[in-house]
Amino acid sequence: MSMPNELIFVRHGQSEPNVIHDSERSKLPHAALQAVYERHDWQQRLSQLGVDQAQSAGVWLQSHGYTHDVFSRCYASPFLRARETAYYVGGPDAQWHLDDRIKERDWGEFRSTPKEFREQMFPFSHRAYKTNKWYARLNGGESLADNVLMRARDFVGTLHRELAGSKVLVVCHGEFMLTMRYLLERMLPEEWLAMDEDAAQDMKNCTILHYTRVNPDDRGDVRPHISWVRMIYPYDET
Repeated sequence: MSMPNELIFVRHGQSEPNVIHDSERSKLPHAALQAVYERHDWQQRLSQLGVDQAQSAGVWLQSHGYTHDVFSRCYASPFLRARETAYYVGGPDAQWHLDDRIKERDWGEFRSTPKEFREQMFPFSHRAYKTNKWYARLNGGESLADNVLMRARDFVGTLHRELAGSKVLVVCHGEFMLTMRYLLERMLPEEWLAMDEDAAQDMKNCTILHYTRVNPDDRGDVRPHISWVRMIYPYDET
């Protein structure tokens, strides 16, 4: 058994929490801050910019021949922002498999706590996250190195068993995609941390991560393993 010939991940568009987090970083509290923090993470929706980003990702995929009908299977996270993104990426006729394994990382109490209070309320978890994002386990939440990586490995197992040699589209979340990079690109922890700190590797909303076993310069050259990767930000390709 082998992996799909082509495996394409799309991060969801800008979400309501993304807007709130941007406002917190700029020290300009958003009027919807409290309402967003009181909702569970799966309920968060796309912003209007997020819709625009998702539409641009759909246009990019279609213009490069990746219409929904070329994929043997299309997966989406069950979180609302990912399902909305999937609609704009694949169009109304795409059939999506909603899969809990590719959901957002569970941030536990961090997710429901405004950023300005996190260090005060959770000093040990806050320090662990600042020290090593890959291994840190958040209060009541998941670590990437254990929980999310285990979900990613299980998902890859399904791809091996059921979708060898095919094309697969996955609409999910940035933290899950970063974990897939660790797994598929066979990184060491220090390599992952260096990648995460590299501004050129920033996983912006609606970034497309494209893995392939097919040589881009020779379509007849199909390798036994995934051998090429590219990252595209279709909302601003520059």
